[in-house]
Amino acid sequence: MKKILIGFAVLVVLVVAGLLVAPSFIDWSTYRAEIAQKVKEVTGRELTIKGKISFQLLPSPKLSVSDIHFANAVGAQNPDMVSIRQLDVRVALLPLLGGNVHVHSLHLIEPTILLEVPPNQQGNWVLSAAGEAAQNIDTPRQSGEPVFNVDEPEQNTDLPVQIDDFIIENGRLIYRDPANDIYEEVSDLNSRFALASLNGPYEASGTLNFRNLPIGFETSVGQIIHGRTASFATEVTLAHGETLARISGTVANLNEAPRLKTKLDIKGKSLAGLISAFSKEDTLPGGLDRAFKMAGDLSVSAQAVSFDGDGLDLSLGDDHGRVQLDVGLGEKKTIKADISFRKIDADHWLTTTPYQVVAPKPLPLVIEQTSRLLPQQDIAIKAPASDADATQEREKQTPAQYLIPKDVEGEVSLNVEAILLKGESVRQLQARLALIEGEVALERLSAILPGAGEFSVVGVAGERQGAVQFDGSLDLNVTHLRGALDWAGLDVSQVPHDRLQQLGLSTQISATPQTMRLVGLKAKMDGSTLSGAATIALRSRPSFGVGLVLDRFNVDAYLPQQPEATPSPGVSKKAGSTTNTAASTQTGNTASQAFDALGMLESFDANLDISLGQLTYQKRNISQAKLVATIYNGDVEIKQADVADFAGLKLGASGKIVRKDKSILTENLSINASGKDISGAAKLAGLDHVLNWKNLGSVAISATLNDNLLAPELDVSLDALGTSVILAGRADLLPLPKLDATLNAQLSDFPGLVRGLGLGYRPSGNPGKIDISTDVVYMVNEVSLNNIDGHVGKTPFSGMASYKMGQRPLLNVDVKTGVLRLDPFMTSTDKSGGTTAQRSSSSAETSSEGVGTRTEQRWSRTPIDMSALVGLDGKIVIQSEGLLYEKIKALNVTHTSEMKEGVINATDEIGNLFGGKVAALSQLTVTDALKAKTDLKVTGVDVSQALTQLGKDTNASGQFDLTTQVNTAGKSQWDFVNNLNGTSTMDLKKVSVASKGGSVLDILNFLAVLSGTNPKKGLADVTAAATFTNGVADLTKAQLSSNIASGTADGTVHLPNWTMDIAGKLNVQQNALVGLLAQKAKMKSEYPFSLRGPLDSPDVKLDTGGVASGGGLVIPLSDKLEKKGVGTLLRGLLGAGGVKTHAPANDNETVPTPTESQDGTVTPPPPPPGGTSNEQQSQPSVEEQLIKGLGQFLKNK
Repeated sequence: MKKILIGFAVLVVLVVAGLLVAPSFIDWSTYRAEIAQKVKEVTGRELTIKGKISFQLLPSPKLSVSDIHFANAVGAQNPDMVSIRQLDVRVALLPLLGGNVHVHSLHLIEPTILLEVPPNQQGNWVLSAAGEAAQNIDTPRQSGEPVFNVDEPEQNTDLPVQIDDFIIENGRLIYRDPANDIYEEVSDLNSRFALASLNGPYEASGTLNFRNLPIGFETSVGQIIHGRTASFATEVTLAHGETLARISGTVANLNEAPRLKTKLDIKGKSLAGLISAFSKEDTLPGGLDRAFKMAGDLSVSAQAVSFDGDGLDLSLGDDHGRVQLDVGLGEKKTIKADISFRKIDADHWLTTTPYQVVAPKPLPLVIEQTSRLLPQQDIAIKAPASDADATQEREKQTPAQYLIPKDVEGEVSLNVEAILLKGESVRQLQARLALIEGEVALERLSAILPGAGEFSVVGVAGERQGAVQFDGSLDLNVTHLRGALDWAGLDVSQVPHDRLQQLGLSTQISATPQTMRLVGLKAKMDGSTLSGAATIALRSRPSFGVGLVLDRFNVDAYLPQQPEATPSPGVSKKAGSTTNTAASTQTGNTASQAFDALGMLESFDANLDISLGQLTYQKRNISQAKLVATIYNGDVEIKQADVADFAGLKLGASGKIVRKDKSILTENLSINASGKDISGAAKLAGLDHVLNWKNLGSVAISATLNDNLLAPELDVSLDALGTSVILAGRADLLPLPKLDATLNAQLSDFPGLVRGLGLGYRPSGNPGKIDISTDVVYMVNEVSLNNIDGHVGKTPFSGMASYKMGQRPLLNVDVKTGVLRLDPFMTSTDKSGGTTAQRSSSSAETSSEGVGTRTEQRWSRTPIDMSALVGLDGKIVIQSEGLLYEKIKALNVTHTSEMKEGVINATDEIGNLFGGKVAALSQLTVTDALKAKTDLKVTGVDVSQALTQLGKDTNASGQFDLTTQVNTAGKSQWDFVNNLNGTSTMDLKKVSVASKGGSVLDILNFLAVLSGTNPKKGLADVTAAATFTNGVADLTKAQLSSNIASGTADGTVHLPNWTMDIAGKLNVQQNALVGLLAQKAKMKSEYPFSLRGPLDSPDVKLDTGGVASGGGLVIPLSDKLEKKGVGTLLRGLLGAGGVKTHAPANDNETVPTPTESQDGTVTPPPPPPGGTSNEQQSQPSVEEQLIKGLGQFLKNK
């Protein structure tokens, strides 16, 4: 029996064990179809299980299902509404046998739930059984219904449920409504939940990512007591700013009117870090990068929300405040808020380094992830990124609507006792808002500013044509403006103390979410008034329009008094050079700043209409200025920009500056300026040291630019000083400046142009109209004038010129002219040969220093500065058909000079000068002391032409040859003359001697008469040779030969003193007349002569020694010949008493006593007139007849 019982017991155990173990050996995956069919019967949707299904009872019941997919609604974008990578459920067996559900664990791995609203359909969460009408299996709670539908405890029929550990790993929840462009997603959900029963208590913790914000949470809810009251505590953690929010309290009266009483405690290490979670900026104010805290008691019910006690405490760093809030949620909603701060340290905001936004540290997970141990499966539901992009784009394009609710009334007030800003306090900042019947009244916004300033704003905001609009006014009054500006950080110590005293500003404001308008704007400061209006568009790209009028402004009154600088003597030139260099640098900087300013125009749009009545600067007025322009998308259209009076200059500009394909283009951008006196404008521009601008007189200039601003097409015209210039071409500014243009100029008043430019050169006359045209090519290292063509009067000229910069600059000039008269281009001179300036200087010095000073002044001691030629190489070629000066005519003139390393070699040729030819070779070496040498050769010069063209009274003919080789060195004209060395040879051939008195040739002229030779025929040959030593020429050879006389001379010509000292002898050839005169008047055959005094007017003397005849010869001469000096010559030649050219005037004339000549010869007086001696009554002798014949001949001459 015992064995039977034992056998039965073993059999029972085996049967029970078989029943418990058997499910583990069943392949539950073969039941997928049955399971899917049952789900479809209930929901009307397909359930697909692509993975394995396993089930076991020991040690506790466990169900595992992988790769689950629950189908989406028809018309949805994604095929699955729910997908789960792995589902594991473990329950307790014994409680289950007793009717209780005790879940040990519920683990969802990578669940994805997509809540979607297909077009024109219900949400995909609305399910319906197969063949039945759709029914909502998850009816939302209606407004006013209690949160928990809990019956009385004794009537509770809920199934007892306990979940020890509900884990969601890498969960994802998506809500999408394409019709309304809504897309929201919760991702990376890793959480753990637990509940003791459906009545609590509950616990939950986890992390998730919402809108790219890492959020952690931990909450617990106590057991619901009597279905009415429950306590709770929640912590929410944000990675940004390391923020922690704690909310704890109780919820009472759940079934009827729930009430929430809680303590709120929010704190973090950086408010800037918290704000960065919601901002798209890369940096935030450093003042926000401080610890913050909010703490208080909060009461919430269906009727009201309020902060209990003293309200909500606020703190940010060392700044503390308080908020009192009462919100009524009844039929008529009300709100009352009172915000107060004792102080706010704004300096901390200004001095702290801006906060750089960085990614926060990830939050720690509350679960241990196991998904990485499972096989990778593509079960994720990917929502199209276009949904999120469309939502963001819609938010950008759709303007925000700020509609004020009409069923809300309230008051909001703000009071800050002091704001510490830049070491001062902005005191009593007060604001008060009242909300009533859909409008917000700004009853007060005011503060007291440093510098005894006050500002206030009042107004009303309400709905205007479907949008909120604020209409109000602003007033600002500062009675101590200097103090306010000092507080603002502006140094006004240099501004005179009677300026910057008061400021008053008032305007009407009209603002909407899109625009703000300032109307009736009026600002007054120190007697100046600014009035007008402005409109500002409130959008991401700043846009505004202004219309402003400034009546007057005196800049001089705000500038510090500058003492007049006294220039140091001898440094004016250097200072000018420095100024020019600085001006050039400033010009380059100004151009760079101009392009930077054009780049800034892309950052805003504007309409400008600005007028200026009068501005005073440097005691000059700028009046009636106006600018009308439009700036849009970086393009500028200048409709009007002019100044009626810019210190005597009228200015104007118009045109467009547009941006296209990353280029800046100009369209008919024109600039013009004109005025009768531009000296004032030049002074304002800081250019008064460049020229004496008053001399320019009327000036008009205009320029038009087209095409690329960095490479524009130019049309420039200038009219000034009788000169008109037109420049047309193209300029390139980058990468290096370049100009390629055609220049046309017309000069009608050349002397006026020279005077206006302030040049020391003063032409003696006007050469007539000068026309010139040329092609100008300018590059950063080269300037060329090609195809030069023009006229001076009727004289044509042409050629080219170029200047190339480098280590040794290179100059090339090649010019050809027609027959050009030089007289107008020569400097104005008086008889002394000096310019007008020199004459006035010489006159003053001569009056006190005498003749010697005049001689020295002929040669200037001023150093000649040719240092610029040391570093210049080049070649100059000038060819002229003819050069005219006074009566001088030089034909076929050619000048060629080459410059290299400070040495200039020049060749000059004249094909016809006075009928002869001139050739010269010269060399100039530029060192500290200039060195020069010249070889000059003159051949075949016609003496008659030379004397005639030189304007000399001497009438002679013959041929002139000259050969000269000289060299010199020095730093001034005085040095050159004093250091002149070399040789010179002169030949005069067949020189005629017909002339009036006053020169050496007059001696030969008279001797020719005496010899009976025709004076108009060449009689003399002259040969002279000289050696120059230190500016003094010694005559080494001086000979004269003719059929009348021959002679020699020697002496010196002192060029530094401009004097000569030459003496010689003439030997008269004997003939009948000369012999008769020699016998009758005891005339000598050899006559000494001398030339002494200034080179241009020497004293010519012929020493005859007198005559010994006892009777005088009377040679009748006409008054004409007497005035020509023939009588004087005769008297000198024959002796004062030896010959007479006039008979006594009357019989009563007193008979002179005999006089003794210089050589001791006594000249007897003539016989008394009217005498009756036999000698007078006798027939004239042969000698007398010859003398009378000579006189008659001279009369006829």
